[in-house]
Amino acid sequence: MPRVNPECGKRRELVEIASRDLAEAICRENSIADIIRVKLFQAPLITVAVLLGLLGYSLVLAQEESSFSPASCPGEDPPATGEDSLASSAPPAESDPIEARESTAQPDRPYWRQNLFGRFFRDQKYLFTTWWPAEFQRPGFTFPLVAGIGLAATASMGPGEGTDLELKAYIQTEGRGSTERVAQDFSTLGNATTGAVLIGTGYLVGRWSHNDRLAEASSLSAEALLSAGLYSSFFKALTARPRPSGGSDGGFFDYHPDAGQKGKSFPSGHATGAFAVATVFAHVYSDHRWVSWVAYGTATLIGASRVVLNRHFPSDVIVGGLLGNSMGRMAVAHGQESLPSSSLRPYFDPAGDGLGLVWTRDW
Repeated sequence: MPRVNPECGKRRELVEIASRDLAEAICRENSIADIIRVKLFQAPLITVAVLLGLLGYSLVLAQEESSFSPASCPGEDPPATGEDSLASSAPPAESDPIEARESTAQPDRPYWRQNLFGRFFRDQKYLFTTWWPAEFQRPGFTFPLVAGIGLAATASMGPGEGTDLELKAYIQTEGRGSTERVAQDFSTLGNATTGAVLIGTGYLVGRWSHNDRLAEASSLSAEALLSAGLYSSFFKALTARPRPSGGSDGGFFDYHPDAGQKGKSFPSGHATGAFAVATVFAHVYSDHRWVSWVAYGTATLIGASRVVLNRHFPSDVIVGGLLGNSMGRMAVAHGQESLPSSSLRPYFDPAGDGLGLVWTRDW
Protein backbone atom coordinates (compact mmCIF):
# COMPACT_ATOMS: atom_id res chain seq x y z
CA MET A 1 0.00 0.00 0.00
CA PRO A 2 1.22 3.52 -0.78
CA ARG A 3 2.31 5.52 2.17
CA VAL A 4 0.21 8.62 3.01
CA ASN A 5 2.23 11.70 3.70
CA PRO A 6 0.98 13.34 6.93
CA GLU A 7 1.74 16.75 5.44
CA CYS A 8 -0.71 16.12 2.57
CA GLY A 9 -3.46 15.12 4.99
CA LYS A 10 -3.05 18.33 6.95
CA ARG A 11 -3.10 20.38 3.77
CA ARG A 12 -6.29 18.64 2.65
CA GLU A 13 -7.95 19.42 5.95
CA LEU A 14 -6.87 23.07 5.72
CA VAL A 15 -8.28 23.33 2.18
CA GLU A 16 -11.60 21.83 3.28
CA ILE A 17 -11.83 24.25 6.22
CA ALA A 18 -10.95 27.19 4.00
CA SER A 19 -13.59 26.11 1.47
CA ARG A 20 -16.26 25.89 4.16
CA ASP A 21 -15.27 29.31 5.53
CA LEU A 22 -15.34 30.80 2.03
CA ALA A 23 -18.76 29.31 1.32
CA GLU A 24 -20.13 30.65 4.60
CA ALA A 25 -18.67 34.08 3.87
CA ILE A 26 -20.27 34.11 0.42
CA CYS A 27 -23.63 33.13 1.94
CA ARG A 28 -23.31 35.87 4.53
CA GLU A 29 -22.47 38.41 1.82
CA ASN A 30 -25.43 37.28 -0.26
CA SER A 31 -27.70 37.54 2.77
CA ILE A 32 -26.46 41.05 3.53
CA ALA A 33 -26.91 42.03 -0.11
CA ASP A 34 -30.45 40.65 -0.09
CA ILE A 35 -31.24 42.56 3.07
CA ILE A 36 -29.86 45.79 1.58
CA ARG A 37 -31.81 45.21 -1.61
CA VAL A 38 -35.04 44.62 0.29
CA LYS A 39 -34.48 47.73 2.38
CA LEU A 40 -33.84 49.82 -0.73
CA PHE A 41 -37.09 48.64 -2.28
CA GLN A 42 -39.04 48.99 0.93
CA ALA A 43 -38.00 52.63 1.36
CA PRO A 44 -39.56 53.82 -1.92
CA LEU A 45 -42.70 51.78 -1.30
CA ILE A 46 -43.13 53.23 2.17
CA THR A 47 -42.46 56.73 0.86
CA VAL A 48 -44.96 56.48 -1.99
CA ALA A 49 -47.54 54.99 0.38
CA VAL A 50 -47.16 58.00 2.66
CA LEU A 51 -47.35 60.45 -0.25
CA LEU A 52 -50.39 58.76 -1.76
CA GLY A 53 -51.96 58.76 1.67
CA LEU A 54 -51.40 62.51 1.94
CA LEU A 55 -52.86 63.05 -1.52
CA GLY A 56 -55.86 60.89 -0.64
CA TYR A 57 -56.24 62.86 2.58
CA SER A 58 -56.33 66.04 0.52
CA LEU A 59 -59.00 64.63 -1.79
CA VAL A 60 -61.14 63.36 1.08
CA LEU A 61 -61.00 66.67 2.93
CA ALA A 62 -61.90 68.56 -0.22
CA GLN A 63 -64.73 66.15 -0.98
CA GLU A 64 -66.21 66.41 2.50
CA GLU A 65 -66.13 70.19 2.61
CA SER A 66 -69.69 71.32 2.16
CA SER A 67 -68.63 74.69 0.79
CA PHE A 68 -65.53 76.31 -0.65
CA SER A 69 -65.79 79.89 0.56
CA PRO A 70 -67.79 82.09 2.85
CA ALA A 71 -69.77 83.38 -0.09
CA SER A 72 -71.23 79.96 -0.75
CA CYS A 73 -72.01 79.16 2.88
CA PRO A 74 -75.57 79.85 3.91
CA GLY A 75 -75.56 81.92 7.05
CA GLU A 76 -77.82 84.14 9.09
CA ASP A 77 -78.15 87.60 7.63
CA PRO A 78 -78.77 90.54 9.93
CA PRO A 79 -82.27 91.98 9.91
CA ALA A 80 -82.85 94.81 7.49
CA THR A 81 -83.28 98.26 8.95
CA GLY A 82 -85.25 101.20 7.71
CA GLU A 83 -82.14 102.80 6.27
CA ASP A 84 -81.36 99.63 4.33
CA SER A 85 -84.89 99.57 2.99
CA LEU A 86 -84.69 103.20 1.89
CA ALA A 87 -81.32 102.54 0.27
CA SER A 88 -82.67 99.55 -1.60
CA SER A 89 -85.80 101.39 -2.72
CA ALA A 90 -83.85 104.40 -3.98
CA PRO A 91 -83.66 104.77 -7.76
CA PRO A 92 -80.52 103.18 -9.20
CA ALA A 93 -77.69 105.39 -10.26
CA GLU A 94 -77.00 105.92 -13.92
CA SER A 95 -74.76 103.20 -15.30
CA ASP A 96 -72.92 102.53 -18.48
CA PRO A 97 -75.40 101.59 -21.24
CA ILE A 98 -73.06 98.87 -22.49
CA GLU A 99 -72.86 97.26 -19.03
CA ALA A 100 -76.62 97.54 -18.71
CA ARG A 101 -77.14 95.71 -21.99
CA GLU A 102 -74.67 92.98 -20.98
CA SER A 103 -76.35 92.50 -17.63
CA THR A 104 -79.81 92.20 -19.15
CA ALA A 105 -78.76 90.08 -22.11
CA GLN A 106 -78.23 86.95 -19.97
CA PRO A 107 -80.47 87.39 -16.90
CA ASP A 108 -80.74 83.81 -15.67
CA ARG A 109 -78.06 81.99 -17.66
CA PRO A 110 -76.18 79.49 -15.43
CA TYR A 111 -72.53 80.13 -14.74
CA TRP A 112 -71.38 77.11 -16.74
CA ARG A 113 -73.18 78.40 -19.85
CA GLN A 114 -71.36 81.72 -19.84
CA ASN A 115 -68.43 82.39 -22.17
CA LEU A 116 -65.65 79.90 -21.43
CA PHE A 117 -62.75 82.25 -22.06
CA GLY A 118 -64.41 85.05 -20.11
CA ARG A 119 -64.68 82.70 -17.14
CA PHE A 120 -61.05 81.69 -17.62
CA PHE A 121 -59.82 85.28 -17.41
CA ARG A 122 -61.99 85.98 -14.36
CA ASP A 123 -60.54 82.84 -12.78
CA GLN A 124 -57.06 84.34 -12.81
CA LYS A 125 -58.14 87.26 -10.64
CA TYR A 126 -60.08 84.90 -8.39
CA LEU A 127 -57.03 82.65 -8.02
CA PHE A 128 -54.72 85.38 -6.75
CA THR A 129 -57.20 87.35 -4.66
CA THR A 130 -59.21 84.53 -3.08
CA TRP A 131 -58.24 80.98 -3.95
CA TRP A 132 -54.47 80.75 -3.47
CA PRO A 133 -54.41 82.64 -0.14
CA ALA A 134 -57.00 80.24 1.27
CA GLU A 135 -55.50 77.16 -0.39
CA PHE A 136 -52.04 77.58 1.11
CA GLN A 137 -53.62 77.74 4.56
CA ARG A 138 -55.32 74.37 4.04
CA PRO A 139 -53.28 71.44 5.45
CA GLY A 140 -54.81 69.07 2.91
CA PHE A 141 -53.01 71.04 0.19
CA THR A 142 -49.79 72.22 1.81
CA PHE A 143 -48.74 68.92 3.44
CA PRO A 144 -48.87 66.81 0.24
CA LEU A 145 -47.29 69.68 -1.71
CA VAL A 146 -44.32 69.88 0.66
CA ALA A 147 -44.01 66.09 0.67
CA GLY A 148 -44.03 65.93 -3.15
CA ILE A 149 -41.41 68.65 -3.44
CA GLY A 150 -39.33 66.89 -0.78
CA LEU A 151 -39.52 63.65 -2.77
CA ALA A 152 -38.33 65.49 -5.89
CA ALA A 153 -35.47 67.03 -3.91
CA THR A 154 -34.08 63.57 -3.05
CA ALA A 155 -32.79 63.34 -6.63
CA SER A 156 -30.02 65.76 -5.66
CA MET A 157 -28.44 63.12 -3.39
CA GLY A 158 -26.25 61.90 -6.23
CA PRO A 159 -26.32 60.26 -9.69
CA GLY A 160 -28.90 57.47 -9.61
CA GLU A 161 -29.58 57.97 -5.91
CA GLY A 162 -32.58 59.29 -4.04
CA THR A 163 -36.02 57.88 -3.29
CA ASP A 164 -37.58 59.53 -6.35
CA LEU A 165 -35.19 57.77 -8.74
CA GLU A 166 -35.34 54.45 -6.88
CA LEU A 167 -39.13 54.52 -6.93
CA LYS A 168 -39.15 55.29 -10.65
CA ALA A 169 -36.82 52.36 -11.34
CA TYR A 170 -38.97 50.04 -9.24
CA ILE A 171 -42.22 51.06 -11.01
CA GLN A 172 -40.63 50.60 -14.42
CA THR A 173 -39.26 47.19 -13.47
CA GLU A 174 -42.66 46.01 -12.25
CA GLY A 175 -44.41 47.54 -15.26
CA ARG A 176 -42.48 45.77 -18.02
CA GLY A 177 -44.29 43.56 -20.50
CA SER A 178 -48.03 43.75 -21.07
CA THR A 179 -48.35 46.58 -18.54
CA GLU A 180 -46.53 48.91 -20.91
CA ARG A 181 -49.26 48.49 -23.54
CA VAL A 182 -51.95 49.32 -21.00
CA ALA A 183 -49.89 52.30 -19.79
CA GLN A 184 -49.65 53.57 -23.36
CA ASP A 185 -53.45 53.46 -23.68
CA PHE A 186 -53.97 55.43 -20.47
CA SER A 187 -51.28 57.91 -21.48
CA THR A 188 -53.10 58.51 -24.77
CA LEU A 189 -56.32 59.00 -22.83
CA GLY A 190 -54.63 61.80 -20.91
CA ASN A 191 -53.41 63.67 -23.99
CA ALA A 192 -54.70 67.21 -24.44
CA THR A 193 -56.35 66.41 -27.79
CA THR A 194 -58.13 63.35 -26.44
CA GLY A 195 -59.31 65.25 -23.36
CA ALA A 196 -60.63 68.15 -25.45
CA VAL A 197 -62.58 65.80 -27.71
CA LEU A 198 -64.09 63.87 -24.79
CA ILE A 199 -65.05 67.00 -22.85
CA GLY A 200 -66.49 68.69 -25.94
CA THR A 201 -68.49 65.58 -26.78
CA GLY A 202 -69.78 65.37 -23.22
CA TYR A 203 -70.94 68.98 -23.32
CA LEU A 204 -72.74 68.57 -26.66
CA VAL A 205 -74.38 65.32 -25.58
CA GLY A 206 -75.50 66.96 -22.34
CA ARG A 207 -76.99 69.94 -24.16
CA TRP A 208 -78.75 67.88 -26.83
CA SER A 209 -80.16 65.38 -24.32
CA HIS A 210 -81.08 68.13 -21.81
CA ASN A 211 -78.74 66.53 -19.28
CA ASP A 212 -77.65 69.75 -17.60
CA ARG A 213 -75.50 67.96 -15.04
CA LEU A 214 -73.34 66.33 -17.72
CA ALA A 215 -73.12 69.62 -19.61
CA GLU A 216 -72.18 71.49 -16.44
CA ALA A 217 -69.47 68.97 -15.50
CA SER A 218 -68.02 69.12 -19.01
CA SER A 219 -68.08 72.92 -19.12
CA LEU A 220 -66.45 73.31 -15.70
CA SER A 221 -63.88 70.66 -16.66
CA ALA A 222 -62.91 72.69 -19.73
CA GLU A 223 -62.56 75.77 -17.52
CA ALA A 224 -60.39 73.90 -15.03
CA LEU A 225 -58.26 72.42 -17.82
CA LEU A 226 -57.41 75.87 -19.19
CA SER A 227 -56.05 77.03 -15.84
CA ALA A 228 -54.38 73.66 -15.20
CA GLY A 229 -52.59 73.82 -18.54
CA LEU A 230 -51.51 77.43 -17.96
CA TYR A 231 -49.92 76.85 -14.56
CA SER A 232 -48.54 73.42 -15.43
CA SER A 233 -46.70 74.94 -18.39
CA PHE A 234 -45.51 77.84 -16.25
CA PHE A 235 -44.02 75.60 -13.56
CA LYS A 236 -42.48 73.30 -16.18
CA ALA A 237 -40.62 76.23 -17.71
CA LEU A 238 -39.68 77.60 -14.29
CA THR A 239 -38.30 74.40 -12.75
CA ALA A 240 -36.59 73.18 -15.97
CA ARG A 241 -36.38 69.54 -14.90
CA PRO A 242 -35.35 67.23 -17.78
CA ARG A 243 -37.43 64.14 -18.39
CA PRO A 244 -36.07 60.76 -17.30
CA SER A 245 -36.40 59.35 -20.84
CA GLY A 246 -33.20 61.16 -21.83
CA GLY A 247 -31.17 59.78 -18.92
CA SER A 248 -31.78 62.70 -16.60
CA ASP A 249 -30.73 62.39 -12.96
CA GLY A 250 -33.80 64.36 -11.83
CA GLY A 251 -32.09 67.69 -11.23
CA PHE A 252 -33.83 71.03 -11.51
CA PHE A 253 -33.11 74.36 -13.23
CA ASP A 254 -31.31 72.77 -16.17
CA TYR A 255 -32.21 75.42 -18.73
CA HIS A 256 -29.68 74.05 -21.22
CA PRO A 257 -30.06 70.25 -21.11
CA ASP A 258 -27.66 67.93 -22.85
CA ALA A 259 -28.32 66.57 -26.31
CA GLY A 260 -31.06 63.95 -26.26
CA GLN A 261 -32.69 65.26 -23.08
CA LYS A 262 -36.06 66.98 -23.00
CA GLY A 263 -37.01 69.44 -20.31
CA LYS A 264 -40.36 70.37 -18.82
CA SER A 265 -40.90 67.35 -16.59
CA PHE A 266 -42.11 68.94 -13.33
CA PRO A 267 -45.05 68.75 -12.82
CA SER A 268 -46.75 66.19 -15.04
CA GLY A 269 -49.22 67.84 -17.40
CA HIS A 270 -51.12 64.57 -17.87
CA ALA A 271 -51.61 64.19 -14.12
CA THR A 272 -52.57 67.85 -13.71
CA GLY A 273 -55.23 67.70 -16.41
CA ALA A 274 -56.56 64.28 -15.39
CA PHE A 275 -57.05 65.24 -11.75
CA ALA A 276 -58.60 68.58 -12.70
CA VAL A 277 -61.31 66.83 -14.72
CA ALA A 278 -61.72 64.07 -12.13
CA THR A 279 -62.23 66.60 -9.34
CA VAL A 280 -64.92 68.49 -11.25
CA PHE A 281 -66.89 65.33 -12.07
CA ALA A 282 -66.51 64.05 -8.50
CA HIS A 283 -68.02 67.27 -7.11
CA VAL A 284 -70.78 67.67 -9.68
CA TYR A 285 -71.81 64.03 -9.16
CA SER A 286 -71.13 64.06 -5.43
CA ASP A 287 -74.33 62.09 -4.78
CA HIS A 288 -72.98 59.18 -6.86
CA ARG A 289 -69.98 57.73 -5.05
CA TRP A 290 -69.03 55.47 -7.95
CA VAL A 291 -68.29 58.52 -10.10
CA SER A 292 -65.60 59.63 -7.66
CA TRP A 293 -64.02 56.18 -7.66
CA VAL A 294 -64.00 55.95 -11.46
CA ALA A 295 -62.82 59.54 -11.95
CA TYR A 296 -59.99 59.50 -9.43
CA GLY A 297 -59.04 55.92 -10.32
CA THR A 298 -58.70 56.80 -13.99
CA ALA A 299 -56.70 59.92 -13.16
CA THR A 300 -54.35 57.86 -10.97
CA LEU A 301 -53.77 55.32 -13.75
CA ILE A 302 -53.06 58.11 -16.24
CA GLY A 303 -50.48 59.57 -13.87
CA ALA A 304 -48.90 56.18 -13.15
CA SER A 305 -48.66 55.43 -16.88
CA ARG A 306 -46.30 58.37 -17.31
CA VAL A 307 -43.86 56.83 -14.83
CA VAL A 308 -44.12 53.36 -16.39
CA LEU A 309 -43.36 54.82 -19.82
CA ASN A 310 -40.35 56.72 -18.40
CA ARG A 311 -41.86 60.11 -19.23
CA HIS A 312 -41.95 61.45 -15.67
CA PHE A 313 -40.61 60.94 -12.17
CA PRO A 314 -43.08 59.92 -9.44
CA SER A 315 -42.81 63.34 -7.79
CA ASP A 316 -43.89 64.97 -11.08
CA VAL A 317 -47.11 62.97 -11.01
CA ILE A 318 -47.84 63.59 -7.33
CA VAL A 319 -47.39 67.37 -7.52
CA GLY A 320 -49.24 67.48 -10.85
CA GLY A 321 -52.19 65.59 -9.38
CA LEU A 322 -52.30 67.96 -6.42
CA LEU A 323 -52.24 71.01 -8.71
CA GLY A 324 -54.98 69.55 -10.90
CA ASN A 325 -57.16 68.80 -7.91
CA SER A 326 -56.80 72.38 -6.76
CA MET A 327 -57.72 73.75 -10.21
CA GLY A 328 -60.79 71.53 -10.37
CA ARG A 329 -62.04 72.64 -6.96
CA MET A 330 -61.34 76.25 -7.92
CA ALA A 331 -63.56 76.02 -11.00
CA VAL A 332 -66.41 74.52 -8.98
CA ALA A 333 -65.99 77.06 -6.19
CA HIS A 334 -65.92 80.04 -8.53
CA GLY A 335 -69.05 78.75 -10.22
CA GLN A 336 -70.88 78.45 -6.92
CA GLU A 337 -69.86 81.91 -5.77
CA SER A 338 -71.03 83.42 -9.06
CA LEU A 339 -74.54 82.03 -8.79
CA PRO A 340 -77.32 84.51 -7.98
CA SER A 341 -78.70 84.11 -4.48
CA SER A 342 -81.85 85.30 -2.81
CA SER A 343 -82.95 85.54 0.79
CA LEU A 344 -85.98 86.44 2.84
CA ARG A 345 -85.12 88.58 5.86
CA PRO A 346 -87.17 90.15 8.63
CA TYR A 347 -87.71 93.90 8.32
CA PHE A 348 -87.98 96.33 11.21
CA ASP A 349 -88.42 100.09 10.91
CA PRO A 350 -87.70 101.70 14.29
CA ALA A 351 -88.96 105.09 13.10
CA GLY A 352 -92.39 103.90 12.04
CA ASP A 353 -92.57 100.83 14.29
CA GLY A 354 -93.13 98.72 11.21
CA LEU A 355 -92.53 94.98 10.88
CA GLY A 356 -92.40 92.81 7.81
CA LEU A 357 -90.35 90.67 5.48
CA VAL A 358 -87.94 91.76 2.75
CA TRP A 359 -86.96 89.58 -0.22
CA THR A 360 -83.51 90.35 -1.69
CA ARG A 361 -81.67 88.90 -4.65
CA ASP A 362 -77.92 89.17 -5.31
CA TRP A 363 -76.51 88.88 -8.80
